Amino acid sequence: MALSYYELTQEIQRQFWIAVPHASAAPRRPKTKILRMRNLSLGRTSLKIDQYRTFIFDRERCVVDAFRYLSKESALRTLREYLKPTKERKPDVSKLVRYAKALRVDIVPYIEALT
Repeated sequence: MALSYYELTQEIQRQFWIAVPHASAAPRRPKTKILRMRNLSLGRTSLKIDQYRTFIFDRERCVVDAFRYLSKESALRTLREYLKPTKERKPDVSKLVRYAKALRVDIVPYIEALT
């Protein structure tokens, strides 16, 4: 959902992905993929949809997680979309690299190749 929300993907979402603490038991839900993660606070932001408040990862965390959980091809498409500046936002490459280091994902070579 987050990649679609930030318009970082052209892929059709087939299921919802929900992050839960690594130590907790993963609930079963139809059309839902549960990801057990250790670092849920990095890049976490709140989002209000109608009268409901939920949590979502920010753009940079979504890009790094794409490299962790999606195919290389999908992750590279996500990174390309992230690196395109628009009127509303500019890519924060230093924040992206900081998140990647914290989550132990080496995306620097891909960033260098695309910039």
